[in-house]
Amino acid sequence: MSARRQTVSLAWPPRDRGELQAFPHTVLAEDRDLWRVVGNGRGPWWFNGSGHGRFDLREPEGTCYLATDELSALLEAVGPDRLGGAVSTSFLDARHLRRLRPPRPLSLADLTSRRASGFGFTLEIHTIVPYDLPQAWAASLRDAGAAGLLYFVRHDPAAGHGVAIFGRQGERTSWARGRGQPIGPPLAERLEKECGISVIAVPRLDQLRIAQ
Repeated sequence: MSARRQTVSLAWPPRDRGELQAFPHTVLAEDRDLWRVVGNGRGPWWFNGSGHGRFDLREPEGTCYLATDELSALLEAVGPDRLGGAVSTSFLDARHLRRLRPPRPLSLADLTSRRASGFGFTLEIHTIVPYDLPQAWAASLRDAGAAGLLYFVRHDPAAGHGVAIFGRQGERTSWARGRGQPIGPPLAERLEKECGISVIAVPRLDQLRIAQ
């Protein structure tokens, strides 16, 4: 087997942004439900420009991350914080699930389309770390006119879809905050049944017996 198969195949974006005008796009309708797991007390429309997210644009721009279904949104929130095959009830209690809709139709660069292969794309864009290549592509596609991206979320092996929306860094308080709900038993049961991830209560110190 060629050693080249053990190297990253994902190409860097072209320097000429005009080459991306034919990149595959899809329209996100304004009546499309999107989902996001949000920390209690925080607003749902947060655009991150820190560089810590896969497709972050850099300040003063930013990127807001959502998913097209509840379970993918939860898996992305749990991510590397799960301990083996489990997540704590306290982790879920500190967050809630919010159903949102975009304020207008948005044209998204479709990173899930096979037509993206002709631009040097591979599935590595959805999983590769660190984030230098994905962030370079996000910036290039934004410059070519994309309002965001449709992609596969990293922590869902079933290839659930994520939506990354571009905008000014910070919270968008003028957008509808959608409908919030606790991450209750129904979704926790789906997490265990469909994903094999148990939700466990971490005992308090006064509930433990200290062995000598």
